Amino acid sequence: MEQRLLQIAARFSELGAWLQESGPAGLFHASPKVHEILGAEPGELKTLRDCWAFLHADDRAQAEQAQALCETQARAYSLELRLARPGVTESWVRLQVSPLLETSGQLKGSEGAFCDISAVKITEAVLQESEMRFRSLIEGVDKVSVQGYDSQRRVIFWNKASEKLYGYSAAEAIGRQLEDLIIPPAMRELVIQGTRQWLESGVVSVPSEELVLRHKDGSDVPVFSSHAMQRSRSGEAFLYCVDVDLSERVQAEATRAKLESQLREAQKLEAMGTMAGGIAHDFNNVLGAILANISLASEQLSDDHPAMRHMRLISRGGERARNMVRKMLAFSRHQPHALELLELGEQIGESLALLRASLPKGVSLQLDALDGDLLVQADASELQQVLLNLCTNAWQALPAQGGHVHVGLRRAQLPADRPELEMPAGPYAELFVRDDGCGIDALTQARIFEPFFTTKPIDQGTGLGLAVVHGIVRSHHGAIAIDSVLGKGSCFHVYLPIAEGQVLPMPAPQPLTPAALAQTPDHNKAKQAPLGQRLIYVDDDEVMRLTVEGLLLRAGYRVGLCCSADEALNLLQDSEGQDVAALISDYHMPERDGLSLANAVLQQYPGLPVLLSSGYISEQLHEQALSLGVSCLIKKENLLEELLPSIQTLLGETPSATGPSLPLGGELAR
Repeated sequence: MEQRLLQIAARFSELGAWLQESGPAGLFHASPKVHEILGAEPGELKTLRDCWAFLHADDRAQAEQAQALCETQARAYSLELRLARPGVTESWVRLQVSPLLETSGQLKGSEGAFCDISAVKITEAVLQESEMRFRSLIEGVDKVSVQGYDSQRRVIFWNKASEKLYGYSAAEAIGRQLEDLIIPPAMRELVIQGTRQWLESGVVSVPSEELVLRHKDGSDVPVFSSHAMQRSRSGEAFLYCVDVDLSERVQAEATRAKLESQLREAQKLEAMGTMAGGIAHDFNNVLGAILANISLASEQLSDDHPAMRHMRLISRGGERARNMVRKMLAFSRHQPHALELLELGEQIGESLALLRASLPKGVSLQLDALDGDLLVQADASELQQVLLNLCTNAWQALPAQGGHVHVGLRRAQLPADRPELEMPAGPYAELFVRDDGCGIDALTQARIFEPFFTTKPIDQGTGLGLAVVHGIVRSHHGAIAIDSVLGKGSCFHVYLPIAEGQVLPMPAPQPLTPAALAQTPDHNKAKQAPLGQRLIYVDDDEVMRLTVEGLLLRAGYRVGLCCSADEALNLLQDSEGQDVAALISDYHMPERDGLSLANAVLQQYPGLPVLLSSGYISEQLHEQALSLGVSCLIKKENLLEELLPSIQTLLGETPSATGPSLPLGGELAR
């Protein structure tokens, strides 16, 4: 019965057992399963050596050597061997052999078993290939960092992307704990407790999150981190983290936020510029009237009259208000500038000579460097205003006992990594103004170029100085930057494009001013205007009409006043323009502006001189007036100084004064 049970067990077993007796004549006993596993015919296996014949040629020597040691030294062995089966890609057997000993310990043979492990080997190969593909995939992904950690949070896997992202090589990382590598100090305790709970429970409570981890050099690494848990066959838990680098996104968001901030600033500046231009006309109407009437009233009073002191104070206030308007117009870029090729060093030298005359006590103004070969396309008066404002701000930042202000000019090479300047890389002229004063904090620096922003008391600053500087520099296609440290001073850097390849022209002969012409013999022969020559003045502002009327009547002219363009046209038609010497009109008027009036007048009366005045004269207005044939443009706030000289020059009379009006055509244009 026992024999029968053994036969049944042998038949259902996966093992093919055999027995080899010692000695040359030792018998070999092999079960049918051995024949089946090796692919031998029944009864074909007479000796153990016959079994070796079914092995792969490269594995036979290994089996023979192990068997020899078993028979001579009683060593047990276990081998995995390939079979040589025609038409079969790969077949494997496991051979386990033990020495067979007598009771006395003497070796009397060996016994063993073959087991077909082909399926196991195929599975292992598939798993190995799968693991290789997985590792190749994980290692080959450039932007996805994968790390593995054991139950003690020690690194067991660290791919190439992790090396690139965090700066540690795999050799440096493997074996070290998570918190010592990439976790910022403030997060360490939280990470240790959290991962410990995950590893103990086998459940990840936070599958993914955005984190800011730490690079080897200590810098921040923003990532989107996903977490997964696995357990080995022994039950040990392993934590795997998949991190996606968010640096580009964070940088893009920062850039977007900066651009949005710049857009808001641009919109704010545009709105402020629109407001400045809009109010300038009406404000200059008021100023022109005030200053003109002050002048008229002052001429009727003696210098020692008690009211003259108040007249002078009113005039000084009006001049200050007029300068405020000019600053607002410069900031809003409504004030046209005349660009010309300038040697920047020469301009700075002249400006510093003027500034030294107004230096506060204890302040030293020094010229550090001056490159005289730098040419720029610029408006000389506006550059002078830039330097004046920067130097004024510099010495106002100095302590009460005084200090030093340094000015310099040099050639600078702007790199491509200065996006905040919004200028292409290349050579620029750099004007700098540096002081050793109180310095400017970061919050103030962020707003320092905003219009009407000031840190000074209400009665000591308007907040327009640096806004005007910023507007002038940008209108010259330049940029301005600031370096400042609290308690150590500040330095403003103005960058202007260099006029490469251009040469300063030879100085042209300076034309004689109207005042100089008045003293020349030829000019003194010019005919004088007959008393009572008629002028028409058009303005919707009654105060300005009456003020200009007083100016012109005092000069001996007859004046026709009109409050609208249509009224002026009707007046001209009534007289058929015969006794009208010139027409002067305000530009901004309801229903029909001064340009429309000038166009209608010049079409009907081509030879009639037309003068326009405006609260601000934009480049567009200048071009339109030129194209229509307007003779002269006058700034409204300068009406007192410029109106009579402009009229007298246009009519060929001897000018009684001179002013900076803008001639546009005819003799004045030449």
